[in-house]
Amino acid sequence: MNSSKNTRYTSWLNLTLAVSVATFICCLVGDIFGYSFCKFCFMNNFFTGSYLRTFSFLSDRNTRFYIFLTCFYLCTALVYPIIFCVIGLIRNIKKDKIFEKANTRLMSGIALCCFAICVICTLGAIASHVLAVVALIGLFVGLIVQCVRLVMDRAIDMRDELALTV
Repeated sequence: MNSSKNTRYTSWLNLTLAVSVATFICCLVGDIFGYSFCKFCFMNNFFTGSYLRTFSFLSDRNTRFYIFLTCFYLCTALVYPIIFCVIGLIRNIKKDKIFEKANTRLMSGIALCCFAICVICTLGAIASHVLAVVALIGLFVGLIVQCVRLVMDRAIDMRDELALTV
């Protein structure tokens, strides 16, 4: 029964690793073709439907496009550290290093990148409200990762205290 659990455990880790690699490749493709993709979306009115009209400089469609494009590239730049932190976590878990401070540092890096994506997209939401949705997703994921990090940090402290009492 235990080997069955380990097989399931390993297969989930391998799946997560494969998805991380696929995300890395998609991010690279996004960086290469990001300008064309964003231009296509803006020309077909996918992301231009709404913006804050109180800012007069946003009445120009090109300005909104370049704000969106800047947010796109800044966010993809923040995805790379997230991917490398996830791969580091997977590597540590495969080595049976679960409750380690190194893992909580990696999780802090993930959360900080998610919060940075949230800030960037919140600022970019003046040009396209689609970025407001991305900002909410970044905030939500960052909060979840931060909560799990805090739980792991507390578990590590409790384990260390227990080791000292025995």
